Amino acid sequence: MLSLFVVLALLATGLGIRALSRVAGSRARPILQQTGITPGRLSEGLLHALIADRGYLRGDTRIEKVEGSAITIVRDGACGRLVLYPVAGFGREADLQGLKALAARSESSPPSTIVVIGGGAAFGKTAARATAPRRTLLIDDDGRIREVRGGFRTAAPRLVIENALDRVAEELKDGAFSSLDPEIARSLVSSAPEPFAKPDRPFRGVVTSALSLAIVLCFLGEVVISRDALSGEGATLSIVYRMGAIHQPAILAGGWQRLIAAPFLHFGLIHLGMNGWAQWTLGTPIEFLLGSRRFLALWLGSALGASLTSLVFNETSVAAGASGAIFGLLGAFTTFVFFRKDVLPQPVPRSLRNGVLATLLLNLGISFIPSIDMAAHAGGFLTGGLLAFGLARRRPKLESGSAGSTQLRLAVAGLVLLGVGLTSAQDRADLTVKAPEVESEYRIRELVLPIPKDYSVVEARTGEVTTVEADRGPAAPFLVTFKVSDPQADRQAALHILRSLRPSPVPVKDTDWIALSQLGVQNLRAIEIIVVAPASCRPEAEKLVSELARKIR
Repeated sequence: MLSLFVVLALLATGLGIRALSRVAGSRARPILQQTGITPGRLSEGLLHALIADRGYLRGDTRIEKVEGSAITIVRDGACGRLVLYPVAGFGREADLQGLKALAARSESSPPSTIVVIGGGAAFGKTAARATAPRRTLLIDDDGRIREVRGGFRTAAPRLVIENALDRVAEELKDGAFSSLDPEIARSLVSSAPEPFAKPDRPFRGVVTSALSLAIVLCFLGEVVISRDALSGEGATLSIVYRMGAIHQPAILAGGWQRLIAAPFLHFGLIHLGMNGWAQWTLGTPIEFLLGSRRFLALWLGSALGASLTSLVFNETSVAAGASGAIFGLLGAFTTFVFFRKDVLPQPVPRSLRNGVLATLLLNLGISFIPSIDMAAHAGGFLTGGLLAFGLARRRPKLESGSAGSTQLRLAVAGLVLLGVGLTSAQDRADLTVKAPEVESEYRIRELVLPIPKDYSVVEARTGEVTTVEADRGPAAPFLVTFKVSDPQADRQAALHILRSLRPSPVPVKDTDWIALSQLGVQNLRAIEIIVVAPASCRPEAEKLVSELARKIR
């Protein structure tokens, strides 16, 4: 139920952030009206803001073609093609005809977003019909942006235009105006036909893909051991522990590789889905900004920071999941938005800042939900935010080459083997749901009780009954309990005590756990053996009960 609540909260907040970004993006930029800038001049200013950054041409943006007043630019990544179309006739019939012709020509082209500049709010409705079915952004004379046919597609085109408009507005406030004449734009059109004739494929980070695949494969390993891993119940805790979860006693005993293993492990399919979606959503754009090598360093540093914080603040709990590393990515992105002016284009759109703040508030609220590792979230966020100050923007030329990609994938595979692989081998994760070997003993005077290997024992006494509990903590899903009476005068007296040890059984429905028991008399003592285990381990629990009963002497 808790997992379902978290999922619904994430979905609701995601939709809320999307709506918030649209509302925030619809604000006016009064400076555009105050200066009386024409749509044609605004188009030239936008063009300069889109292809130039701090006096240099951007390596990820290029002018594809110039047809009359319509200029098509291409930006790598999710933004794709943008077609700038300034309204020259103040929203008259000639502009509508030009838009219809533009939309007709673009039908045979790769998908693009048409940016209609000027014309007023009244013109926008007819312009939207003229450009159908293409996605369209309408920039009013006061600098407001309205979107047509955006749907649930990426917000990248709108954010890119928002950023460019903000840059133009800031320059106008300072009494400056940088622009790029269409004739100069023609000279910048690339002459290389083959690479640019093909539709742009969205950027898919090598490290983001490798990390996502790694956590999926680790989860499949959990499922192979027990199908309880799908729900996150039953034997899942013990499986994740043996594969490398954070547990302070285990790490202080020498299992330091757990700090690396824990981010790759998850408690159930919902946990995996939430973290996998968040990692892909945040990781892809950040890897695009920083480059794959720096992104891997950021992810690993954030994951270790989260694991160390969880280790320090959680003395007994078992923790795992990629959320600490994801919070590190969120922390890094927050640093980029508010502090690092050399990583993201400046000024950062207000809608993006609002979206980051809303996401921070959401995740802060989620961190207070019981069973959520708030320490790991805080540690990952702070580590990622601090690391971001030392990370440089990637070079304009995209990192490429199969050799480099192979090395990065091997590095991720090495982390999985060092963390999950080594811990699973040392703790024999494959034996988690198998009945433990019975190799130890515990004495109550002349009575010898068999105890599973490596189990700790706690004895308590109530009246004339001694209770002995044996368990292995999170390492095993089987809990063994012996109830032993004091010696009786004869067997009949022992049998009478035996009937009082356990009341009439109460059936339990819809539970992931079972309790199996056997009753008997040994050395004139009434004895009950109880084994509590996940329902999926019933055959192994029955085997364990039988072996314990056989070895009592």
